[in-house]
Amino acid sequence: MATTTAERLTAEAPDFHALNAMLNLYDSSGRIPFEKDRQAVDAFMATHVEANTVGFATQSDRLAWLVAEGYYDADVLARYDHRFVLALFEQAHGYRFRFQTFLGAWKFYTSYALKTFDGKRYLEHFADRTCMVALSLAQGDETLARQLADEILSGRFQPATPTFLNAGKQQRGELVSCFLLRIEDNMESIGRAVNSALQLSKRGGGVAVPAVEPSRRPARRLSASRTSPRG
Repeated sequence: MATTTAERLTAEAPDFHALNAMLNLYDSSGRIPFEKDRQAVDAFMATHVEANTVGFATQSDRLAWLVAEGYYDADVLARYDHRFVLALFEQAHGYRFRFQTFLGAWKFYTSYALKTFDGKRYLEHFADRTCMVALSLAQGDETLARQLADEILSGRFQPATPTFLNAGKQQRGELVSCFLLRIEDNMESIGRAVNSALQLSKRGGGVAVPAVEPSRRPARRLSASRTSPRG
Protein backbone atom coordinates (compact mmCIF):
# COMPACT_ATOMS: atom_id res chain seq x y z
CA MET A 1 0.00 0.00 0.00
CA ALA A 2 1.39 3.38 -0.96
CA THR A 3 2.22 5.81 1.84
CA THR A 4 1.92 9.56 1.85
CA THR A 5 4.88 11.91 2.22
CA ALA A 6 3.75 12.83 5.73
CA GLU A 7 3.55 9.16 6.76
CA ARG A 8 7.03 8.44 5.42
CA LEU A 9 8.49 11.44 7.26
CA THR A 10 6.81 10.43 10.50
CA ALA A 11 8.03 6.85 10.22
CA GLU A 12 11.62 8.07 9.81
CA ALA A 13 11.56 10.15 13.04
CA PRO A 14 12.06 13.45 11.19
CA ASP A 15 14.49 16.10 12.29
CA PHE A 16 13.49 19.70 12.99
CA HIS A 17 13.69 20.69 9.32
CA ALA A 18 11.30 17.93 8.31
CA LEU A 19 8.93 18.68 11.18
CA ASN A 20 8.81 22.32 10.17
CA ALA A 21 8.17 21.34 6.55
CA MET A 22 5.12 19.35 7.66
CA LEU A 23 3.30 22.64 8.18
CA ASN A 24 2.77 22.55 4.41
CA LEU A 25 1.00 19.18 4.62
CA TYR A 26 -2.66 19.29 5.62
CA ASP A 27 -4.00 16.52 7.85
CA SER A 28 -6.97 14.29 6.98
CA SER A 29 -9.34 17.02 8.16
CA GLY A 30 -7.74 19.63 5.95
CA ARG A 31 -6.12 21.47 8.85
CA ILE A 32 -2.56 22.69 9.24
CA PRO A 33 -0.72 20.52 11.82
CA PHE A 34 0.61 23.34 14.00
CA GLU A 35 1.77 20.82 16.60
CA LYS A 36 4.56 19.90 14.16
CA ASP A 37 5.95 23.41 14.53
CA ARG A 38 6.13 23.00 18.30
CA GLN A 39 7.77 19.61 17.84
CA ALA A 40 10.27 21.23 15.48
CA VAL A 41 11.18 23.76 18.19
CA ASP A 42 11.75 20.97 20.73
CA ALA A 43 13.83 18.94 18.28
CA PHE A 44 15.90 21.97 17.27
CA MET A 45 16.66 22.86 20.88
CA ALA A 46 17.48 19.28 21.91
CA THR A 47 19.46 18.05 18.93
CA HIS A 48 21.13 21.23 17.70
CA VAL A 49 21.21 24.06 20.23
CA GLU A 50 21.95 22.14 23.42
CA ALA A 51 24.45 19.95 21.62
CA ASN A 52 26.33 23.00 20.38
CA THR A 53 26.20 25.25 23.44
CA VAL A 54 29.30 25.89 25.54
CA GLY A 55 28.63 24.85 29.14
CA PHE A 56 29.87 26.45 32.36
CA ALA A 57 29.80 25.30 35.97
CA THR A 58 28.21 28.52 37.23
CA GLN A 59 26.82 31.75 35.83
CA SER A 60 29.64 33.62 37.56
CA ASP A 61 32.22 31.48 35.76
CA ARG A 62 30.43 32.04 32.48
CA LEU A 63 30.41 35.83 32.79
CA ALA A 64 34.04 35.95 33.89
CA TRP A 65 35.11 33.84 30.91
CA LEU A 66 33.06 35.84 28.40
CA VAL A 67 34.59 39.10 29.62
CA ALA A 68 38.13 37.72 29.71
CA GLU A 69 37.84 36.29 26.19
CA GLY A 70 36.48 39.51 24.69
CA TYR A 71 32.86 38.51 24.17
CA TYR A 72 31.04 40.64 26.77
CA ASP A 73 31.64 44.33 27.46
CA ALA A 74 33.18 44.56 30.94
CA ASP A 75 32.04 48.18 31.32
CA VAL A 76 28.38 47.16 31.09
CA LEU A 77 28.70 44.63 33.92
CA ALA A 78 30.92 46.93 36.01
CA ARG A 79 28.03 49.37 36.48
CA TYR A 80 26.25 46.85 38.72
CA ASP A 81 26.91 44.91 41.87
CA HIS A 82 27.95 41.39 40.84
CA ARG A 83 25.31 39.83 43.08
CA PHE A 84 22.60 41.80 41.30
CA VAL A 85 23.86 40.66 37.90
CA LEU A 86 23.74 37.02 38.98
CA ALA A 87 20.27 37.51 40.45
CA LEU A 88 19.03 39.06 37.20
CA PHE A 89 20.29 36.12 35.14
CA GLU A 90 18.68 33.70 37.60
CA GLN A 91 15.40 35.61 37.40
CA ALA A 92 15.52 35.62 33.59
CA HIS A 93 16.15 31.89 33.33
CA GLY A 94 13.36 31.36 35.85
CA TYR A 95 10.89 32.52 33.21
CA ARG A 96 11.68 29.33 31.29
CA PHE A 97 11.21 31.19 28.03
CA ARG A 98 10.17 28.96 25.13
CA PHE A 99 10.05 29.91 21.48
CA GLN A 100 6.53 29.57 20.11
CA THR A 101 7.64 28.84 16.55
CA PHE A 102 10.54 27.10 14.89
CA LEU A 103 11.21 30.17 12.76
CA GLY A 104 11.60 32.30 15.90
CA ALA A 105 14.07 29.86 17.46
CA TRP A 106 16.00 29.44 14.22
CA LYS A 107 16.26 33.18 13.66
CA PHE A 108 17.46 33.89 17.20
CA TYR A 109 20.21 31.27 17.23
CA THR A 110 21.42 31.95 13.70
CA SER A 111 21.33 35.76 13.85
CA TYR A 112 21.19 37.10 17.40
CA ALA A 113 22.72 34.69 19.91
CA LEU A 114 26.37 35.23 20.81
CA LYS A 115 28.59 32.55 19.28
CA THR A 116 32.21 31.57 19.61
CA PHE A 117 34.46 33.53 17.27
CA ASP A 118 34.58 30.60 14.83
CA GLY A 119 30.76 30.69 14.70
CA LYS A 120 30.39 27.02 15.58
CA ARG A 121 29.08 27.04 19.17
CA TYR A 122 26.52 29.07 21.08
CA LEU A 123 27.35 31.14 24.15
CA GLU A 124 23.88 32.52 24.87
CA HIS A 125 20.25 31.56 25.15
CA PHE A 126 17.37 34.04 24.85
CA ALA A 127 17.39 34.77 28.59
CA ASP A 128 21.11 35.57 28.50
CA ARG A 129 20.76 37.95 25.54
CA THR A 130 17.83 39.61 27.30
CA CYS A 131 19.89 40.24 30.44
CA MET A 132 22.79 41.78 28.57
CA VAL A 133 20.44 44.05 26.62
CA ALA A 134 18.64 45.10 29.82
CA LEU A 135 21.90 45.76 31.67
CA SER A 136 23.28 47.76 28.78
CA LEU A 137 20.20 49.93 28.29
CA ALA A 138 19.60 50.53 32.01
CA GLN A 139 23.12 51.97 32.46
CA GLY A 140 23.45 51.04 36.12
CA ASP A 141 19.79 51.43 37.14
CA GLU A 142 18.92 48.09 38.76
CA THR A 143 15.19 48.73 38.83
CA LEU A 144 15.10 49.63 35.16
CA ALA A 145 17.23 46.60 34.26
CA ARG A 146 14.73 44.29 35.97
CA GLN A 147 11.81 46.02 34.28
CA LEU A 148 13.40 45.78 30.84
CA ALA A 149 14.20 42.10 31.29
CA ASP A 150 10.64 41.44 32.43
CA GLU A 151 9.14 43.31 29.47
CA ILE A 152 11.29 41.45 26.94
CA LEU A 153 10.79 37.98 28.40
CA SER A 154 7.04 38.49 28.72
CA GLY A 155 6.84 39.47 25.05
CA ARG A 156 5.50 42.94 25.72
CA PHE A 157 8.62 44.66 24.40
CA GLN A 158 11.16 43.68 21.77
CA PRO A 159 14.15 45.98 21.11
CA ALA A 160 14.99 46.79 17.51
CA THR A 161 17.39 44.48 15.68
CA PRO A 162 20.65 46.45 16.14
CA THR A 163 19.96 46.97 19.85
CA PHE A 164 19.05 43.36 20.60
CA LEU A 165 21.89 42.05 18.47
CA ASN A 166 24.72 44.26 19.74
CA ALA A 167 23.98 45.47 23.29
CA GLY A 168 26.41 44.17 25.88
CA LYS A 169 28.87 42.70 23.41
CA GLN A 170 32.50 43.79 23.27
CA GLN A 171 32.76 43.08 19.54
CA ARG A 172 29.66 44.86 18.32
CA GLY A 173 28.14 47.22 15.83
CA GLU A 174 25.97 50.26 16.48
CA LEU A 175 22.89 50.06 18.68
CA VAL A 176 20.78 51.94 16.14
CA SER A 177 20.55 51.55 12.37
CA CYS A 178 18.00 54.08 11.13
CA PHE A 179 18.55 57.82 10.99
CA LEU A 180 16.28 60.73 10.13
CA LEU A 181 17.90 63.85 8.69
CA ARG A 182 16.19 67.21 8.62
CA ILE A 183 17.04 69.46 5.68
CA GLU A 184 16.38 73.18 5.65
CA ASP A 185 15.66 75.05 2.43
CA ASN A 186 19.19 76.36 1.87
CA MET A 187 22.41 75.10 0.32
CA GLU A 188 24.33 74.94 3.60
CA SER A 189 21.78 72.56 5.10
CA ILE A 190 21.70 70.45 1.95
CA GLY A 191 25.49 70.15 2.01
CA ARG A 192 25.52 69.08 5.65
CA ALA A 193 22.79 66.53 4.99
CA VAL A 194 24.68 64.98 2.09
CA ASN A 195 27.84 64.66 4.19
CA SER A 196 25.89 63.27 7.16
CA ALA A 197 24.15 60.72 4.95
CA LEU A 198 27.50 59.51 3.63
CA GLN A 199 28.97 59.17 7.12
CA LEU A 200 25.91 57.37 8.48
CA SER A 201 25.81 55.02 5.50
CA LYS A 202 29.36 53.88 6.33
CA ARG A 203 27.93 52.43 9.55
CA GLY A 204 25.37 50.42 7.64
CA GLY A 205 22.38 52.49 8.68
CA GLY A 206 19.36 53.51 6.69
CA VAL A 207 19.00 57.26 6.17
CA ALA A 208 15.67 59.02 5.66
CA VAL A 209 15.31 62.53 4.24
CA PRO A 210 11.63 63.44 4.67
CA ALA A 211 11.72 67.12 3.72
CA VAL A 212 12.75 66.78 0.08
CA GLU A 213 10.38 68.62 -2.26
CA PRO A 214 9.82 67.53 -5.87
CA SER A 215 11.44 69.24 -8.82
CA ARG A 216 9.22 71.72 -10.74
CA ARG A 217 7.10 72.41 -7.68
CA PRO A 218 6.28 76.16 -7.33
CA ALA A 219 8.81 77.90 -5.09
CA ARG A 220 6.74 79.12 -2.13
CA ARG A 221 4.05 81.36 -3.67
CA LEU A 222 6.10 82.46 -6.65
CA SER A 223 5.24 81.50 -10.19
CA ALA A 224 8.76 80.17 -10.80
CA SER A 225 9.18 76.45 -10.26
CA ARG A 226 12.03 74.56 -8.66
CA THR A 227 14.71 73.15 -10.96
CA SER A 228 16.13 70.72 -8.39
CA PRO A 229 14.84 68.65 -5.45
CA ARG A 230 15.15 71.73 -3.21
CA GLY A 231 14.93 74.47 -5.82
